[in-house]
Amino acid sequence: MLTIDIVAMVAAAVFLLGGIFLGFGATLKLLTGGLVGKIISVVVCYFLFGVVLALPFVQALLDKLVTALHENGSGICQVLLYIRLDLIVFAVALFFAVQLLRIWLVSLVKTIFEMDRKPMRILNKLLGALLGVVSFIIVSLIVLQILWWIGGDDGDFFYAIEGSAFGIDFVYKNNPLNSIFTTIYKAIAME
Repeated sequence: MLTIDIVAMVAAAVFLLGGIFLGFGATLKLLTGGLVGKIISVVVCYFLFGVVLALPFVQALLDKLVTALHENGSGICQVLLYIRLDLIVFAVALFFAVQLLRIWLVSLVKTIFEMDRKPMRILNKLLGALLGVVSFIIVSLIVLQILWWIGGDDGDFFYAIEGSAFGIDFVYKNNPLNSIFTTIYKAIAME
């Protein structure tokens, strides 16, 4: 057993015990707060942008803003029209709405799962453990992806994890995040 295997076991145990100790609601709130919560909100906004933009009342509000900018006719209004201020305002408003909804939903889930009933306490601990393990897997994949970018498959780190009892070397070389970033890179490079 390699050092990386021991580190992985300890880290997995910490995430598992943290999930059990905190419970599902508190773990969810912890994981969806701060920067991660904002990233989640941006991703949700990305998927909702076109759908919400197509709603008639949203279009009517944005049309009023564009009309007001056209009627003003000043140079600054022309610049604001050029940079599509209407879409910027819409995107910012959508982001804040999603942020508020995310915070409200997480608080609601936390409240439900932390009810003082024995079945809910057991379910809270079990789902907290599951969420802890899933969090460990996600964090591990991200760390391995970053290490891949730094060292590749011919660096010192790869040689240190080669032959891992848990197959960390296999995951390192075949990280599912690689395909995501390769696809994004190809889309940007238009290959």
